[in-house]
Amino acid sequence: MRYFLQHRPQLLPLLQAASQRRKDLVVAAFDEAHVRWALETGLGPLLCQATQADPQAAASPLWPLLRGAELTAQVLAAEHFEAMSEILDACKGHVPTVILLKGISISEQYYPAPHLRPMRDIDFLVAEADLPPMESLLLELGYSQPLKRPLKAGERPPHHSSPFFHPRRGIWIEVHRRLFSSLSAFATDKVFRRAHVATQLRPSTFQGREVTRLSEELQLVYSAAHWNRDYNILDVLGAMIAMLDIIYLLGNRKKALHWEQLLAWLHGSAAALPLYLLLTYLQRCHLIEVEPEVLRELSLRQRALGNLSLTVLHALIDRYLVDGRPPGPILSLRNLPILWNTLLLPGPPWRNLLLVPWYLVPSRAGIRARFARLQAYTGLRR
Repeated sequence: MRYFLQHRPQLLPLLQAASQRRKDLVVAAFDEAHVRWALETGLGPLLCQATQADPQAAASPLWPLLRGAELTAQVLAAEHFEAMSEILDACKGHVPTVILLKGISISEQYYPAPHLRPMRDIDFLVAEADLPPMESLLLELGYSQPLKRPLKAGERPPHHSSPFFHPRRGIWIEVHRRLFSSLSAFATDKVFRRAHVATQLRPSTFQGREVTRLSEELQLVYSAAHWNRDYNILDVLGAMIAMLDIIYLLGNRKKALHWEQLLAWLHGSAAALPLYLLLTYLQRCHLIEVEPEVLRELSLRQRALGNLSLTVLHALIDRYLVDGRPPGPILSLRNLPILWNTLLLPGPPWRNLLLVPWYLVPSRAGIRARFARLQAYTGLRR
């Protein structure tokens, strides 16, 4: 237990180097398993950049993997940027406002080099009325919708249109009408309602073209909520990228963040919980600097996390997300998500802690299923 709480994850120095804009890490300081974990989680190009000053880097048998990851990331980023520029050019006179989301926005706005922020697709938001002309433009540009299916009677349209795919570019596009799916707890959150989002749109440019972006305050809250929706302690691929987004956003912003405004939004908001969890973790690891008073106020806007539960969740992030450890015999593939999700229930903290052993006890059906598997296994061994 002491190791579990005090172990220093090996990829933490990489995040610290990103936070401090350093390039003096040594490749030999990372073992093969952690280099491969960096590659798997999308941090390979960052590790390559952070070890540029290492005179022995090229001698490492792992260097070709890192260098290959960086070159690939540069090619993919250039392809995404070219595709987005082509779309924006086609929108002139047809779609007045294109709001960049996620990687295509953050990579250019905050990252020291856009290719350090991997992208699985391009996401942007348009007004409901602009969705049909935008879809028509994408079809004219050679995109198709291979996964498209008709809506069932009474079914609400999803928060983005069926993804578009360009066969030559190999790029997926998601055109959003809302920030979150109706199945998400954040769909009805006042922070992400269309009326509030409209107040937080800011004019900007992308590769010299006019675009719109979310305000830095909304971008921060959106990143945390998106992290909470898409990742858990087992589904971690991409989770560290969200952490890196926040590190660069808070480190590279051009003006002071309006924390008072942000805190006012979060009264009664489900987004307060993931934002508090992420900011306290990043602050504890000296990856960001946030005033203690801000964190104290933020703690009052969420109900689930007390000191003990926060300590356990930070340790889980250390061990399984940043260090890439596999589940073990006690914190197993079954038990880990139970522990994670129970501690993140909408409070109070003492109740969540008491619920952990209750949820960890296997049900009768679970015991019978395990016994049946054991019988089948022993029968095969005879």
